[in-house]
Amino acid sequence: MHIIIGGGSGFVGQAATAALRARGDTVTWISREEGPGRLSWAQLAKDGLPDCDAVVNLAGQHILNPRRRWNAAYRDEVIRSRVDTTRILVDAINAKTPPPDVFVSTAGKCFYGTAENGGSGDYPELDEDSEPMGIDFPAELVAQWEAAAAGIDTGRIRHVKLRIGIVLGAVQRESFVGRLWRIGRARGFLPIIRLPFCLGLGAVIGSGRQPFPWVHVDDMTGIILHVIDRKDLSGRFNAVAPGIVSHERFIRSFASHLRRPIAWRAPAWLIRAIVGSERSSILLEGQMVRPKRTLESGFRFRYPNIDTALDDLVQITF
Repeated sequence: MHIIIGGGSGFVGQAATAALRARGDTVTWISREEGPGRLSWAQLAKDGLPDCDAVVNLAGQHILNPRRRWNAAYRDEVIRSRVDTTRILVDAINAKTPPPDVFVSTAGKCFYGTAENGGSGDYPELDEDSEPMGIDFPAELVAQWEAAAAGIDTGRIRHVKLRIGIVLGAVQRESFVGRLWRIGRARGFLPIIRLPFCLGLGAVIGSGRQPFPWVHVDDMTGIILHVIDRKDLSGRFNAVAPGIVSHERFIRSFASHLRRPIAWRAPAWLIRAIVGSERSSILLEGQMVRPKRTLESGFRFRYPNIDTALDDLVQITF
């Protein structure tokens, strides 16, 4: 097949590209710049969609980019990078004759919003049919993102909507002795979680009771291939592992696999000061998201629990 991936140069996009090409598919990226095997968003808007069998949209600025100060300008940039590109892609798909068989749109698990639990640590279980618990900025962003994707012509094109948890990628700690215990290369972790370990100051964020919806990158790519191939699948699917854990459980497992200590607990006020109040709910709150329809569709996770996933992802060389 020929698969077009919006945002193919990103972490998940590159992993999906490798998996698709490994089985013999052709992949074209949509990105900011034109080049071999890729077209730009401007080129797509001007010339239309090339012939293809499936389109996957993974485009969007990282909302927790630690290099960018959170202000109105960056907030608008984050929204445009998701909503405007999705609209361009939907218009191009709808105008294509014949159209691709399937459009796989993606958004975040933040769709489900957050709700005050009085510090009890009790979080309701949420599946693909659940409504948002409350609206914060991340939930508002996802709602706009999904609304843009909803413009697809479902009379001609199968539409699969993935809501993605925190994608975990490989981490390698090299020696010098162990390069002074510094983590080497890591992709897929939220920088605000990873950075303290790089400095030897690993921390639990906030109360630690907040759910941590995660998925191994191999399962993330597996879900994308699964919904492309299964012509009977459409609608919403949660791309999160069934073995959801609390944030503190994740951090303790991560620290154990790295053989590094947890040095402190980062208070909520500090996280809000660092990332801004609008983004802080991503780290300080959480959603107990379950992959109900994903499992019912027949997908089987290679890494359903956090320890098995980290056994695969964390490598220490001496």
